[in-house]
Amino acid sequence: LESEAALSKADMLSRLTEEPYCIRFWTNSRQVVGYLSVPIDNSVCQEPNFWKTQRDSQGRYYHDSFFPLQTRYGVQWGSMQMAGSLSSLDRYLMRIEIALVVITLLAIGLIGFASWWLAGLAMRPVQHSYQQMEQFTADAAHELRTPLAALQAIVQTALRSDQLTLEDSKEALQILSRQSYRLTKLVQDLLMLTQMEQQGYLTAFELCSLNEMITDLVDEFEALAIAAEITLVTEIDSSTIHVLANAEQLYRAVANLLSNAIHYTPAKGQITIQLTTEQSQAVIRVKDTGIGIPAAAQPYIFDRFYRADQERSRHKGGTGLGLAITRSIVQAHKGTIRVESKLNQGSVFTISLPFSDIKSGIKSDMKPDIK
Repeated sequence: LESEAALSKADMLSRLTEEPYCIRFWTNSRQVVGYLSVPIDNSVCQEPNFWKTQRDSQGRYYHDSFFPLQTRYGVQWGSMQMAGSLSSLDRYLMRIEIALVVITLLAIGLIGFASWWLAGLAMRPVQHSYQQMEQFTADAAHELRTPLAALQAIVQTALRSDQLTLEDSKEALQILSRQSYRLTKLVQDLLMLTQMEQQGYLTAFELCSLNEMITDLVDEFEALAIAAEITLVTEIDSSTIHVLANAEQLYRAVANLLSNAIHYTPAKGQITIQLTTEQSQAVIRVKDTGIGIPAAAQPYIFDRFYRADQERSRHKGGTGLGLAITRSIVQAHKGTIRVESKLNQGSVFTISLPFSDIKSGIKSDMKPDIK
């Protein structure tokens, strides 16, 4: 304890020597009997005051303290006055003030940056939706322009012709019919996509057999495959597989995959349709030995109006909506669709759907919103 007291006294003396100070001893009759001081303004140490802060002629602050002094017998014989400079305290307070200002500015800057970042994060989905809307409008306008231009050209040609034969009229009407059909199909597909995205669409779920659906699809596309000199092969699980679904739309989803496979598979090629179960899911695979899809294009093939091969797709008369519709239908059934493809080796499209228990008629992991 004595060593600690010595250290505290030494520390106090070292502090006193750093700043101007004065110590004076007064008698009860207000006479100075002794003093100790470092150069200091005399106006500071004039009259003893108890716990007073004052300023010298140069504007510096001092802390003036007054302590009564007593003899060993308890008789007060005078007082001790201590006046110490508050410059170190002023510097300390200044540092605290600067630190607070800096911290406040940093906090304001950090809050501003965080607000800007969060606002940008919140606006990102809105911007993405806006960009998608712009892209959709541009793509739809582009797709509609071609058949409309063809319709207008045929009509203008027919109106300007003075000698339009019956054969020419029939040919013009056939072109008008094809372009009209193309427009109608495009509008129907767009409406269907919009309904599925905005309303969830796909009502009237019922228990349906995928085995029968695949058999019907093969019967429908067999003639088209034969005409294209393509072998159509089926690999169907021996057990009956049921799903709770909108049979018409699910049929359309798989038909889109078959149609694309036939269009993009050259003659002497093969298309295989598989139906099986894997990990409590019904799995439909459509394999082909066609031209394949570039790896860079695979992430985008399910987007609306996207075509990996623009010229070939237009030549086949596609609208670029088939795979987008297929994905929307599969997602509406709580399923997934994926593609694996290599150039000049073919593609494999896989649809996975939660299958149903035929006894209960309830689809596992799915509660359809039947309106």
